[in-house]
Amino acid sequence: MFVLDLSVEKWVGNRNESDFIENPDWNQIEAAIRELDGKSKTLVTLGVDDEAYMTIGGGESGNYVVSVTFNNMSFHNLVDLSKPDATEKLVIGGQEGIYPAKICVDLLPCLLAARTFTESGKLDTLLSWQEDESLVAV
Repeated sequence: MFVLDLSVEKWVGNRNESDFIENPDWNQIEAAIRELDGKSKTLVTLGVDDEAYMTIGGGESGNYVVSVTFNNMSFHNLVDLSKPDATEKLVIGGQEGIYPAKICVDLLPCLLAARTFTESGKLDTLLSWQEDESLVAV
């Protein structure tokens, strides 16, 4: 397996009492993603090293934001190109933010992206990805 650790945020009031699991199996990863609720559990990180990781945030109303970096400088977001040019509010990392609707994806593509990254460390080619230029370091 490519992923070496799993971090799950768990907000209690304004404190993050996150869980950290080394060498997680797929069942632990899938359960953590499914537990995202956009309230107390708002972010899961699948770590490889200091520079390569996948984050999955949100969860409320079945909306998730999935982002991957391989160098901690450029980030790729999973996108749903069928969504309108609108915005949605999601709580990620314990803070509410406004996100483009096209990067707010359903659970199934989220799980597929996470499974592929977990097993191979790659972006799933059956899904649509977009590099986030606003996050690219200069």
